[in-house]
Amino acid sequence: MVANESYERYVGNLQAEIEDEFGKEGLPPKPANARRRGVAKLRKEYTLKPEFKELWERIKHKTRYAVKIDSEKLISEVVAELDKAEVRPPRITITKAQVEVGTDDAFDALQMSAAKTVLDLAGRYPLPNLVEVMYHLLQHTTPPVRLTRRTLLEIYKRTSKQQAAVDNPHEFATVAVRIIKDNLTDQLVDGIQYEKVNAWYEMAQLEAEIASWEEYLAPAGHSVYDHVVYDSEVEKRFVEDLEKRDDVKLYLKLPGWLTVQTPIGEYNPDWALVLEPRDSHGQPTGEQLLYLVRETKDGSFDRNARHNEARKVRCGARHFEDALGVDYKVLTKVSELP
Repeated sequence: MVANESYERYVGNLQAEIEDEFGKEGLPPKPANARRRGVAKLRKEYTLKPEFKELWERIKHKTRYAVKIDSEKLISEVVAELDKAEVRPPRITITKAQVEVGTDDAFDALQMSAAKTVLDLAGRYPLPNLVEVMYHLLQHTTPPVRLTRRTLLEIYKRTSKQQAAVDNPHEFATVAVRIIKDNLTDQLVDGIQYEKVNAWYEMAQLEAEIASWEEYLAPAGHSVYDHVVYDSEVEKRFVEDLEKRDDVKLYLKLPGWLTVQTPIGEYNPDWALVLEPRDSHGQPTGEQLLYLVRETKDGSFDRNARHNEARKVRCGARHFEDALGVDYKVLTKVSELP
């Protein structure tokens, strides 16, 4: 076959496009549904607005915290929970199961019978120093927890699980340490107090561009960035609904480096916003602008729960409201804003 000139030109152009897009290694073209990268660009003119400067001035400050522990209360609460906990004696059990090898060479085990105890190991081994075992476990958790050996001994002396501790000291120590950590963390969070220090986050730390996958970029006309990189559907809807409100002067999804120190790790709040007060007819009231910090969570989130995310949120409230005087709340949707 002899190619005419137009066909040769077509092939040449196609080859050049492929090399330009994928290099000269002969890689196949990307599929139609291939993920693409995008960027959220900082609107520098927004950072020069007086309302953004005021917002940053309010939220930029770093803090330090102080905590107070009530040892008697801690011991009483730990003992009350420990008395209700299950501490099983050490034992050897046998469970019958059928194992099949699947087409992907993975083993699938189907349990055929309940576990049957064939040997009770309680009392067969020397009893370790239980207080030292608990102390060691607390020291090697993340973050490390430090309690005096005297407090740990008092917990053991008051619990009704002393025989269980003798039968299975390591199981008892593991259960006790988990309960101690939960109650101690709750005390730290509930009694925490923040105060400003002579340090702050600089506005100049805001990145000029934030790279992300395109499917996680939401267009944002009122944001300090032209797009918002969202982490969840809740955040995506939040951005979309913010863009529909005329009273939103501007907002910023707070960068990951703007954090609040807590006893259980750093907390990074979600949003900072500036709202213009409006009347029932949607008209500006002339009142002072509202400077807000908001955390977005789905409807199942319980800020009083014992998991660490809820505890960090409670610390965040103390940091912003008590130390910085900034309005802070947890919400699910934009309609919950003032």
